[in-house]
Amino acid sequence: MRKVLIVDDEPSVRFVLARTCERAGVPHVEAGSAEAAREELTRHGTGRHGGIGLVLLDVRLPGDDGFTLLSELSGRSDSPFVVVMTAEDTMRSAVEAMKRGAADYLGKPFDLPRVERIIRDLAIGPEVDPDERPERTATRATEPERRRDGAPIESLIGRSPAMVDVFKEIGRVARTEMTVTLMGESGTGKELVARAVHANSPRARGPFITVNMAAIPRDLMESELYGHERGAFTGAAERRPGKFELASGGTLFLDEIGEMPVELQAKLLRVLQEREIDRVGGSRPLPVDVRIVAATNADLARSVEDGRFRRDLFYRLAVVPIRLPPLRERDHDVILLARHFATKYGEQLRGRPLTLARDTEPLLLAHTWPGNVRELQNVIQRVLLSLPGNRITARDIGPLLPAGAVRERGLTGFVEGFLEGPEPEGGRYQAALAAVEAPLISAAMDRTKGNQLKAAELLGMNRNTLRERMRALGLKPKD
Repeated sequence: MRKVLIVDDEPSVRFVLARTCERAGVPHVEAGSAEAAREELTRHGTGRHGGIGLVLLDVRLPGDDGFTLLSELSGRSDSPFVVVMTAEDTMRSAVEAMKRGAADYLGKPFDLPRVERIIRDLAIGPEVDPDERPERTATRATEPERRRDGAPIESLIGRSPAMVDVFKEIGRVARTEMTVTLMGESGTGKELVARAVHANSPRARGPFITVNMAAIPRDLMESELYGHERGAFTGAAERRPGKFELASGGTLFLDEIGEMPVELQAKLLRVLQEREIDRVGGSRPLPVDVRIVAATNADLARSVEDGRFRRDLFYRLAVVPIRLPPLRERDHDVILLARHFATKYGEQLRGRPLTLARDTEPLLLAHTWPGNVRELQNVIQRVLLSLPGNRITARDIGPLLPAGAVRERGLTGFVEGFLEGPEPEGGRYQAALAAVEAPLISAAMDRTKGNQLKAAELLGMNRNTLRERMRALGLKPKD
């Protein structure tokens, strides 16, 4: 039976993982550094019939870090499986781990049942001939991704299991030339994922060109994609390269691919198959060297059944489909993203990062975010425009959230959120009242089209009380 090598500089972590190995019935050895791990690998060896078959590897180690050891192991013909572990549970570390050949990636604190499943699958599972292992390519460490204009590429933010799965897929596919199709609702960050695939690929120094199919008039789409020769049509006064040519050596991002007219899909299919284009009005084909990443918020499979999208093109594009989860499926990330935007836009608009009060959290978690990350981003930006201080509270954010977009868990689940975690400033009772009162008054004002007298009657209070509460909550009368 293959052994598990646990590499972590913290004895408590090694202890927990050792007990997990014991529960799985797998022998293990331990190391507190990369150098000690190399000694254990030399002592026990690696191979299909014995030795070390799985390494649980922490990133932060004294001396050489975990990524250095991972690159060494990935280059060996008898490489064990490596599962990278890190407390820095970010897109960059997950993508880098998978690029360097990791079999999986775990954020700390661990989901121990999942760790045990991984140990069973990789250390006890079917013996794999070294020649039949998935190809693992060691990749050099990358600098922070930058666009061609020198601006840094904004990283995807998330620690939810669904987003970590997306990060791992980015790392797996980035080092290949495979065509990727990103599927997800509007506002989920498809272009950011496309940029991450490009920035972590061998084409990172090449251009990243975006084409939004929904924004191009149908009669101009062919010329926009493939270019045209002078005199090809009325108004074509000079030769013009298309997006495929401009993306040569890099990545072409075809956004909203489901909006491409059926009559133009056959030509795109041929381009993907032959890797050459014909300019409009041209007389000879031109070779192109691009990597395609497509994106859609439509159900392409249904479009195929409805005859609105070619089946052969669908399979050509969806070699590697990646689904981006909507924000309502990412409870772990809502507060993380809100804090990120408060810091980012606080620095841009105020010259300093702003903080998010604890009483905002139940309000943010109760909202369904139909506009996904883009909606959350817009809400934080709008709050900052009128925020009197440097701290965002439920009173500030409540009026900007539509009353109807509340999760199915209902009001009880919403107010229960105020009973968890540290006590908010002013107490849990006042925090809950402030979070509910502002959107309630805003909804009443909306329903009565800004008529304070009618809104007061609807809420069962007199107009002076309504005005007083609106002033206290910072709510402005409707125009």
